Amino acid sequence: MENIETTSKNKPKERIIYLDILRIFACVLIVLMHSPRPDSGMSGYQASSISLLTAPGIGLFFMVSGALLLPVRISSSAFWRRRISKIIFPVLCWTLFYVIDNYFYGGATVREILRSLLSFPFRACGRGFLWFMYTLTGLYLLAPILSPWLLRCSRRELEAVLLFWCVTMFYPLLKGFFDIDDSTGGILYYFSGYAGYFLLGHYLHKYTPRLRWWCLLLCFIVPVGCAVYCKTTHLQIDFYNLFWYLSIFIAVMCFAWFNMIQRFFSRITLLSRLSGALTTLSNCTFGMFLMHIFLMRRCIWSLPYFREPNGGVLQSLLIFVSTFFLSFLFTYLLSFLPFATYIIGYKRTKKQ
Repeated sequence: MENIETTSKNKPKERIIYLDILRIFACVLIVLMHSPRPDSGMSGYQASSISLLTAPGIGLFFMVSGALLLPVRISSSAFWRRRISKIIFPVLCWTLFYVIDNYFYGGATVREILRSLLSFPFRACGRGFLWFMYTLTGLYLLAPILSPWLLRCSRRELEAVLLFWCVTMFYPLLKGFFDIDDSTGGILYYFSGYAGYFLLGHYLHKYTPRLRWWCLLLCFIVPVGCAVYCKTTHLQIDFYNLFWYLSIFIAVMCFAWFNMIQRFFSRITLLSRLSGALTTLSNCTFGMFLMHIFLMRRCIWSLPYFREPNGGVLQSLLIFVSTFFLSFLFTYLLSFLPFATYIIGYKRTKKQ
């Protein structure tokens, strides 16, 4: 998951700073999303706001991967050996860790533990949030298959495919007016899912559309405005279906965040020391994602202050800051171990 652009001869170029920024920002959103305790005492509006504003984190992670990996210019077998191994071993390591944690602290039975272990790699085991890693692995498997088409398709052809993907994300809205078949028999089924974010990241990285800033601002105003309207009018809708990862509202927010950060950080030159710090933090985000739930829910939530119910938004923000800092600290320390790649997918080298 290195953030390094490569030439056709696989010679590394300079780091792409804006992709480092995006990866860090996506990690911030995910940790913040998971920070509120179930008994935090936040109102429905506050909880929904946090969910809505942090939901783009998942899409941005997929988009960064698409920007870095697509199109694949080496053989499928070489790509899979190089990339999949960097995901499989850390995911297996943390799956076992969380399964054991469930047994000793989560009340899971031996039968449930065995079922979880036997279910690997067919579903996320140990903790539900690991679904992201399984989906990312699937996209890595798909990348060499998509790449020959990406190497020869025009910009308009790629935009047409992304348009089909966008139509599938309108389904939650359209179902109120039409009979929509979103099953495997649907006409656009094979254009749906997280592969769209993968392709969108590649598209934005390659073409960088120059939308006006007010258009990008609308990409936030419209989703937030629609969410507020649905809440204040008490519409009978599935909020987490209409405003979640594969909804058009979250997709346009992902588009706006990616495009704004891309354009802003492509224009400025960071100090070498700051650039190095961002590179280190970006490299650590994979490990931070894998361990943040354990540190948050087993360690930080158990501290006296954070055990207090009805702590509200302030308590959630403090949990976020503590979790993010500890996750980075432990990931950074682990990166010095000789087998760190198998735990956090990243190992520091002497040059770093």
